[in-house]
Amino acid sequence: MQLLVTLTGSREIVLPFEHNHLLQAVIYHHIEQPTLRDLLHNQGFAFGKRRFKLFAFSRLMGKFRVLGEKGEIAFTPPCRLVVCSPLLAVVEEMAKGLLQQGQVRLGKNRLTVGSVEVRDTEVTGNCITVRMLSPLTVYSTLENAGKSFTYYYSPFEPRFAELVGENLARKYQLVFGQSADLSGFSIAPVEVGKQDLKVVRYKGTIIKGWMGKYRLTGRPKLLTVALDAGLGAKNSQGFGCCEVVEERQKY
Repeated sequence: MQLLVTLTGSREIVLPFEHNHLLQAVIYHHIEQPTLRDLLHNQGFAFGKRRFKLFAFSRLMGKFRVLGEKGEIAFTPPCRLVVCSPLLAVVEEMAKGLLQQGQVRLGKNRLTVGSVEVRDTEVTGNCITVRMLSPLTVYSTLENAGKSFTYYYSPFEPRFAELVGENLARKYQLVFGQSADLSGFSIAPVEVGKQDLKVVRYKGTIIKGWMGKYRLTGRPKLLTVALDAGLGAKNSQGFGCCEVVEERQKY
């Protein structure tokens, strides 16, 4: 499920360029159930050596201007934020927290919750086109001359689709407790250009990801997980949130 949050205020929302961690803090703060909040923040759900938080969120969306000399960005309210999760409790707790508190502290900005809308994400067809609401990132840790480095893949490299599928299969197994059927799964760029490459700094770490539109094919339940848990890696850090722009049955 996806939560569409509208935030309003009487003045511009001024944030540093790197503000994913501030949006992430809003999500954790408004999950009022302490046990659930602690599980998501400190533990996540284990899959082998990996851990998944099973939620993702969009960029802050709205009219903005860049304050380059200050390293800041100023949004004009209202703004929208999308949060998604396959865990109903996460969506319900956050919606309840936002509505009960009525206000959000985002960095130095105090905002009013204008509206909270729940959007059903169940996919019934086997082909969807999605628009990224936050960058899609997949990567490998490689070695060169004895030193390890992170390599981020482009949507135009074959390994990109493979890693997206493998990542999605792990999330599917965590959600449903059974192996995912990846037969027929594919992801391909539809409207993706050089301008869609985004370089984001998250708590000092550089992460590369891609915006744009992509076509996904596969079993409906697998595609639903893509919408609910996010595509690719680092979802809980503000990557991989997307929305459907077209759904159809591919024969």
